[in-house]
Amino acid sequence: MSNYFSSFPTTIHDLKNDSQKVTLTNILKRFKVRPSLSNILNLFYDYEIQSGDRPDIIAHKYYGDSNYAWIITLFNEIHDVRFDWPLFDQDFENYIREKYGSIPAAQAQVKAYYWVKSPDTVLNDGTRILAKEFVVDQTTYNTLPESNRRTQTMYDWEEEQNELKKNIRILDERYFEQVFEEVEAILEEV
Repeated sequence: MSNYFSSFPTTIHDLKNDSQKVTLTNILKRFKVRPSLSNILNLFYDYEIQSGDRPDIIAHKYYGDSNYAWIITLFNEIHDVRFDWPLFDQDFENYIREKYGSIPAAQAQVKAYYWVKSPDTVLNDGTRILAKEFVVDQTTYNTLPESNRRTQTMYDWEEEQNELKKNIRILDERYFEQVFEEVEAILEEV
């Protein structure tokens, strides 16, 4: 099942309304991996997307076949690589400029105000305790001492969202047959 559309159902259509019927693959059929399968940790390897990576490049690197790119996107809920894949360097900066007009404009626009209840701390044994923060309105924010507040700019938020996209899971190749069977069973359902 290396060809993504090979198990998709077909439909017969008269495209030109001239009684010449053609068989088409129904690419609108969708499927989702069962959450129970998707949540089994030992099925996956963690991978951090690097600049220049694409789903087909990663599939070739891990599976030896770029046709398995759909497995990369399926298990990471990447529906549109243009929007769900991380941006790097100039592409990220161009995205910010296009969306906000300029990088300084994105850095000047506040996304959220935070009350920092307790800051990040590291215990003697190296355990890191994350900060406790709460989103507040600007009026509340202005009443807090500087040491107990912080803002998040649109630029920071976009950067944070982009960073989250860099961490994906790679399905262990040993489970391909099970996934292929499940996908084919789903696609056979009418």
